[in-house]
Amino acid sequence: MKPSFEDIKAEINKFNPADLILSCYHVLDNHKDKRLPIWAFFLLIKWTYLYSTEKEEYQNLTDEGFSNIVNSITNFNEEHISGFMKNGEIVKGFHILYSQQFYLQRNVYNQIFESQLKLYCTLKGRHDINLSFRSKTGLDIIDFLKILKIFWLYVGTDISSIKHLNYDDHIENNFLEVVSQVFGKEKVVKFIKQLLLNPINPTESIRSFKRGIDREDLQIMETTFFVMFPFQLVRGKIKLIHESVIKYVINYYIYDLLKSEDEKFTTDFGYRLEKYVELGLNEINEKYEFETVLKKRLPKHSKVVDFLLPEQNIFIECKATELQPYPAVNPLDNLLINSLKSSLLKAYFEQLIPVAKALSPNSENWGVIITYKELFWSRFAELFELGKDIYSSANESKFITYDNVFIIDIYTWDKVIQVVKDKKATLLDILKLAKKNNSNPQTSKQTFDMHLDVFKIKQLDLSYLQPEHDLLDFK
Repeated sequence: MKPSFEDIKAEINKFNPADLILSCYHVLDNHKDKRLPIWAFFLLIKWTYLYSTEKEEYQNLTDEGFSNIVNSITNFNEEHISGFMKNGEIVKGFHILYSQQFYLQRNVYNQIFESQLKLYCTLKGRHDINLSFRSKTGLDIIDFLKILKIFWLYVGTDISSIKHLNYDDHIENNFLEVVSQVFGKEKVVKFIKQLLLNPINPTESIRSFKRGIDREDLQIMETTFFVMFPFQLVRGKIKLIHESVIKYVINYYIYDLLKSEDEKFTTDFGYRLEKYVELGLNEINEKYEFETVLKKRLPKHSKVVDFLLPEQNIFIECKATELQPYPAVNPLDNLLINSLKSSLLKAYFEQLIPVAKALSPNSENWGVIITYKELFWSRFAELFELGKDIYSSANESKFITYDNVFIIDIYTWDKVIQVVKDKKATLLDILKLAKKNNSNPQTSKQTFDMHLDVFKIKQLDLSYLQPEHDLLDFK
């Protein structure tokens, strides 16, 4: 009989919680070259913090006892994914795997620091995002990004040849002293405290995490709370839980923090996202009509899109959106629809189709939905199936067919702009290539950036990120 959640809790409670957590650290530190289900170790740490009870005496934790607990967690509710697969819903099964694992496989590029500085600080909106961030962290965004960049160079780059700056999964005091000399000790302390799991009351940090799942049987698939608290205090030293987590922090920490704690952030960020996309269009000298111009060409009270590229019949809509935590790990149709009806589904069925019909009814039209975060979907085929019976406009999808519509995150958008700037392809060429690739299961791509591999982008040289590059350059 498979163990229940109560069985796993009881097994955890047999052992000293410090021994369990240190054993997880040992595995995460010493088996980096192996394909480990690291999310299972993250979850064991979480459940140990939340459910361990203090005792006068514990059983001795053996390697076998530790392995049994990890295996129980790894196999706990494994039928959730296999159930979708057995019912023929293979895409949904892969969607759960994507939500469980892919966020831990993020890459880090210099451009990511620059893009965030542009979005959060340089571009101005009605809401002062930097002031909001400072009120919550005590740091300006540029200082946070600079310190984060130095930490990434320390963690992610081989600097073992630099004397006294060796990284061994703990942040050495010598390194902290160097960073403090550059930024001042007060800022470095604030940075560490912001990303540190509360050593006195870790459960407070864990329960404050907004992307956790309430159902214990689905928590093996949730985003770990370590993406907000990647540092731990272990035996008087600052420890990074895992390199994959700091990668996520670099990509999305500022966004996640402000979205969860600042009610004005999302609206203002959506405006900035549009302005950022416009910078890319200007970079490649693309002719475009923006929303206010398009409104004048459409019937009164019509929905509109953010941009139209008339020479290529490409319609662009920006959506600062992401899938909610629960449907991400339990992608039932009704949950997905409720989560996406005001964003991706609206973009296609209520905006792209009617606008394309009104403005370009006799041409082959193309659509790009630009998001901040990368999503499971990079093409609209699966989402069309989700919404076709709900939206009457699905009957008019011929005006912009779903296989001509792509979902591109903002970091990939920068790469697209670079390809066009280098004159390796036009934006329309790239969309046609993606459509061709996706038409064959053997060449279909999960994420849109995979379509760009053929262009062999070495580095980004985008003028709209140059000011931010200079500000973040330590040279």
